[in-house]
Amino acid sequence: MFKIDKLYHFIAGIFIYLVSVIFLSNLLALIPVILIGAGKEIYDWKSKKGNPEWWDFIFTVLGGLSIFLLTL
Repeated sequence: MFKIDKLYHFIAGIFIYLVSVIFLSNLLALIPVILIGAGKEIYDWKSKKGNPEWWDFIFTVLGGLSIFLLTL
């Protein structure tokens, strides 16, 4: 079972999307979600301060994608 960390990533993706959609179109608002999600995992990997996981990135993107799909 996934840890609560994945829920936090999902919520972060939603938040990033909602902030981005203020300035960008619905589709383009997914770009910051992807970039920030990937950037956070790259930071964890390079700095060795965190635990980089593909699932963290995936759940971040899924959070933003879920709101995008609700707006269609």
